[in-house]
Amino acid sequence: MGVCVREWNVRFADPGVTPGTVYRGGLGAYGMPRAVAPHTMIRGDESVLTFTPLVLGYAIALAIGLPLLAFRTGLRDEHVAEVTAARPAVYFSAAVSIGVLAVVTFGISAWQSIAPEDVGWRVEAAGPAFAWAVGVAVAGLATVWLVVRLGQALKLTESPLSFVLMPRTSREKRAFLLVAAVAAIGEEYLYRGFMHHVFTGTLGDPWTAAALTSVSFGVAHGYQKAIGMTRAALLGALLSVPVIWTGSLFPSIVAHFWINAAVGLGGWKRLFPDLVAAESAAVSDDWNQGI
Repeated sequence: MGVCVREWNVRFADPGVTPGTVYRGGLGAYGMPRAVAPHTMIRGDESVLTFTPLVLGYAIALAIGLPLLAFRTGLRDEHVAEVTAARPAVYFSAAVSIGVLAVVTFGISAWQSIAPEDVGWRVEAAGPAFAWAVGVAVAGLATVWLVVRLGQALKLTESPLSFVLMPRTSREKRAFLLVAAVAAIGEEYLYRGFMHHVFTGTLGDPWTAAALTSVSFGVAHGYQKAIGMTRAALLGALLSVPVIWTGSLFPSIVAHFWINAAVGLGGWKRLFPDLVAAESAAVSDDWNQGI
């Protein structure tokens, strides 16, 4: 059953329930409705949440600020040589940035009394959640492949960074898996957890919220150029589906990690065969010249 994310005034005949108390749609333990956290209020009977200015302002700042920050301070094509020479350091920097943002967001959520389960930190049925993770991961990998092929057909240029950032050595692969795990947890919490919760409550529609967060997620990958931003936005939309349907971040976190890991541990060679061939030829030439 899908999780309804709107809230409304409910009057129960049960004497243990205060008439007029605001409850969240969707059932919690023992089928009881979930009460609204103290950080929210209802505007009359409109079934739309009103968050504190801090919460709403911070969510908007994340949605707009992360893409802007990526464009202003992110990697550029001219950084290819630097990235190639120091991939583990780039991975570590990315992991720290995502981790710090996630911790700050968690702190603000706790301060404003946003319950962890409201932003997806819950799993009510492990079996279905795992099935969702598998399905979304497969669909996500298919989406990545189709977008890459579409870009090639339309002769859209991929950023060389999309290729250069992929790990080559065993040490780089271990570092890549670490940042993939941090990115899966941190980005899902930021985009499909906190931001999605705030925008859904404010707008009253989870799909509109998913569209907004997916666009922000895509543009935040601006270093990958238009084709990469499109790919990330579509993946963001896909990763939003299990969150809306189950109310849990678990399937999206697991699927996000699996997609990143599959691409990083060898899938990139099938996505960019021409670049792989060019790199191999360059290495061969360097080796021959060394002889």
